[in-house]
Amino acid sequence: MRTPIRWIISPLLAASLLLSACGPTATTQAPATQTPVATQAPEATQPPASEPTTAPEPAEAITLTWLILEFWNPDQTIAAYQAEHPNVTIQVEKVGFADLFQQNQIRLGAGDGSPDIVSVDVPLVASYGARGWLYPLDDAFTTEDKQAWVSGALEAGSFDGQLLAAPQHTSTQLLYYNKGLLEAAGITPPGEDERWTWEQLADAAKQLTHDDVYGFTWEQTTAAYQLLPLPQSLGGKAIGDDGFTVEGVINSPEWIEAFTFYGDAFNREGYAPKGDTPAADMFKAGQLAMFVGGEWNNLVFSWGPPEFEWGVSRMPYFEGGAVVTPTGSWHFGVNAKSAHAQEAAEFINWLSVGEGASIWWGKDSYDMPAQTAIIDTFDTLPAFDAPPLYYMRVAAKEALVNPIPRPVTVGYLEYEQLLNAAFADIRNGADPTEALNTAAQRITEEMAKYQR
Repeated sequence: MRTPIRWIISPLLAASLLLSACGPTATTQAPATQTPVATQAPEATQPPASEPTTAPEPAEAITLTWLILEFWNPDQTIAAYQAEHPNVTIQVEKVGFADLFQQNQIRLGAGDGSPDIVSVDVPLVASYGARGWLYPLDDAFTTEDKQAWVSGALEAGSFDGQLLAAPQHTSTQLLYYNKGLLEAAGITPPGEDERWTWEQLADAAKQLTHDDVYGFTWEQTTAAYQLLPLPQSLGGKAIGDDGFTVEGVINSPEWIEAFTFYGDAFNREGYAPKGDTPAADMFKAGQLAMFVGGEWNNLVFSWGPPEFEWGVSRMPYFEGGAVVTPTGSWHFGVNAKSAHAQEAAEFINWLSVGEGASIWWGKDSYDMPAQTAIIDTFDTLPAFDAPPLYYMRVAAKEALVNPIPRPVTVGYLEYEQLLNAAFADIRNGADPTEALNTAAQRITEEMAKYQR
């Protein structure tokens, strides 16, 4: 019997956080299932000699393949599940970030029955669903199960009225800053609930840039996920209401203004670095004063903290514009061609709303959980009383502030790839208007194949 997630979150998560602070942990073992003990022996009966009793046949041994990102480490999650389901072996395939999208596209597109369990970046649910690549999960999740996730996650994992990918992670962004560098420049660091404008940030970043120190950058430097809030803060849209139109949308005045600001940061103003060194690494090395990045950095910094005092504040916005925060992350689905689709769906249920949810977050992943019961523990567990884990409480509050997911379109993969390329061009000095006009033209051409 599956234990409801709300019954098991706090003890498992508290234990896992405590153990992780002390070093590597042993393989997690699932709690033993307790069989009710009869208080009175049943009346004895003697079966006929011709009808001997037989033990039930053991469940068929199966192997489920699971394609995941190379920086996830699901060993303890898998060990716990296999302990409860000894007939199931879960075989993991790890690939890089870009390779995962390519593998999904090639293997699912070819009708391959492997992997059984698919890692799905949430804006691609519609694209995969329209192609018939994902097995419907509604029969594997009760109405109560579907209430376990943060607002909007169920809708984001659904297409054409069916749940196709169960939420596992969600996300938000914070502004990380080196307190010492700001104070040395005479800049008062923002409070954890304070929200600078982008104009304030740019002014501070210019003052902080000198010698081998840069003032600011975005963690996902050319990624739509992190950059779409720029034009959205100015009132721009990500795509037309039909899920296809980009002409007049991504090259609108709001977009041109937003990405002129973005391009200036790397070029005319020069306070953002053009190199490929990850923002968090530059930050820890004292070479970057501020960056906007995912809440996962709070956990990363808890394992290897910067050697200086640092803090966080809220996602910036444009003066006079709207506060917009990005959201959405990884969901898990089942390959529609899997030979073991039902068993894979049962595993995903256990992972997303069962005992596996807290094991996965507390031991094997550091992305923000999509389960409200786990997020609620941020306010109660002592491990979150002091930084850096305390900043997960800030992130939990920020995740509720006008979160706008990436656009829902069957052509999202092409949309994102071409937009990211345009952002990279702007970062390297291309004219924002020309780059966005070119992107609008190319995305329109790609979208046409879905409208025939």
